[in-house]
Amino acid sequence: MGVLTREEILKEIGRGTIEIDPFEEDQVGPGSIDLRLGNEFKKERGKKKKYWFILLLMVLVTVPFYAGAQEKEAIVHEAWFVHMESAGGWVAMEKGFYGKVKVKEVQGGPGISPIQKVVAAVRAGNIAFGNDYPENIIRAREKEGIDLVAVSVDFQTSAMRIISWKPIKSAKDIKGDFGIWIGYDAKARCAVGKDWEKQFTIQNQGGDIKPWLAGTWPIASAMTYNELITAQRETKKMGKTFYTTDYKDLGIDWMDNVLFTTGEIIKKYSDVVQAVVTGRYKGFQYAFQNPKETFEILKKFNEGLDFAHEMDAVDPMKSLMITPDTKKNGLGYIHPKKWSYVAKDMFNAGILDKMPDIKKVYTEKFPSGVVPK
Repeated sequence: MGVLTREEILKEIGRGTIEIDPFEEDQVGPGSIDLRLGNEFKKERGKKKKYWFILLLMVLVTVPFYAGAQEKEAIVHEAWFVHMESAGGWVAMEKGFYGKVKVKEVQGGPGISPIQKVVAAVRAGNIAFGNDYPENIIRAREKEGIDLVAVSVDFQTSAMRIISWKPIKSAKDIKGDFGIWIGYDAKARCAVGKDWEKQFTIQNQGGDIKPWLAGTWPIASAMTYNELITAQRETKKMGKTFYTTDYKDLGIDWMDNVLFTTGEIIKKYSDVVQAVVTGRYKGFQYAFQNPKETFEILKKFNEGLDFAHEMDAVDPMKSLMITPDTKKNGLGYIHPKKWSYVAKDMFNAGILDKMPDIKKVYTEKFPSGVVPK
């Protein structure tokens, strides 16, 4: 029959479809209530009327207590493998920063769509969140009609860089095979414009930059806190020089790693949304203050982590997250103008057929309250 609210139980008692017997021997434990439906109780109704007021009192007292004691659960689908990049979520889970909400962190990886995972989880009746790029959230809303809403932003500016063996002075220099992760090509396409296919070919970069290091690709993609560190280390061993280009220098000024959920979840579980947002950024703040301990936490979930590599990622991440805006408004700050930049650039490049109502893509209702120290 499922779990009934107090009002529903009282209504069923009034109809005579539910009887409550506090003295039944098959109860599950002291103070519990045995609820049964059907005609079997109609036979016994007369002899049990004497319990009516006692039973009514039990319902009034017990049901609210039961409902209040239930722990809410949520799932967070991260964009990538367990690294310092997503430390906020993993640290929050380990340290109890999510408060009364029990959160399960799920790592991602190449070819795994957090958006698809969240949609499937919500359809299955779960409270779910994901972490992805703003362009993918906008594209899912506009192309697939999915009601996704961003609730916070991890990185206020993009960590994504172009690494190349030759200098890139303008978008015209982006030519040939270009290593990019599946689903993360929008920045490059917007930088070059509608005829981007005439200039470069997207190659699936996957989890490393080996084809670029081997010279197979002239250009590839690197995050400042991950692949760029690898590129610097490996090219030093090779005695080679490479070049780094920030998308800002090509006119693309976006943000990265957006925490999102669905409009339905926001309406039904605003308290959970707030707990997840606040807990996540408490986790990031703790990670920045305790990087070595954070490494040990992350290693529980990814034994292959390299200590030096993860420690080198801390400062680049701080520069992405601790900005004048977040010092004023808290980590995870939603910058409305930047969302407009993303939508406009995507429309101009032909990725979107029309300009979206960008104010529906994000909400500013859930500030983290975590001001970086």
